Amino acid sequence: MAAAWRALGWRLLLLLLGPGGLARRAAPGPPPPQDAEFTFLLPAGRRECFYQGAPGNGSMEAEYQVIGGAGLDIDFSLESPSGVLLINEYRKSDGVHTIEPTEAGDYKLCFDNSFSTISEKLVFFELIFDSPQEDEDGDNWAEVVEPEEMLDMKIEDIKVGGIGASGIGKCSAEPLASRALIVGTTG
Repeated sequence: MAAAWRALGWRLLLLLLGPGGLARRAAPGPPPPQDAEFTFLLPAGRRECFYQGAPGNGSMEAEYQVIGGAGLDIDFSLESPSGVLLINEYRKSDGVHTIEPTEAGDYKLCFDNSFSTISEKLVFFELIFDSPQEDEDGDNWAEVVEPEEMLDMKIEDIKVGGIGASGIGKCSAEPLASRALIVGTTG
């Protein structure tokens, strides 16, 4: 009986420590941030800032567009989690910026309409994230793409009996021409 318990104990230990066992499974990391889009009204003479967390070693695309208001322009800035000013634009109506690789932490996006004393602006912005973890899980398109030589061979294979696409059109059009009904008017 003691030998049976020892054998069972070894099996449990192997289950926990063996390849793919429970003890080797790492705790899942934080989920990647969700892509976000937001439209807001930026009053005249005001500056609004938004904060968005990002994982390290990923990529973040920030896109904005002024979609309403006189002049359709604002000032835009993007600051890294460590306080480095990455982007600083003046009087622009839109912009698309990619940060790669990202620094782990909260990015600060600011939209400034302080130069305007009368006109409020309607601003749309979108943040798109891509983490290295997602890249590993996705399809590897570099392996799927075929060399140009293969594509050239396939184009040659498509030609029917040495007749190109223009020849095929002529062959099918000639029999149809004999069945056409010509309608005209006399003046």
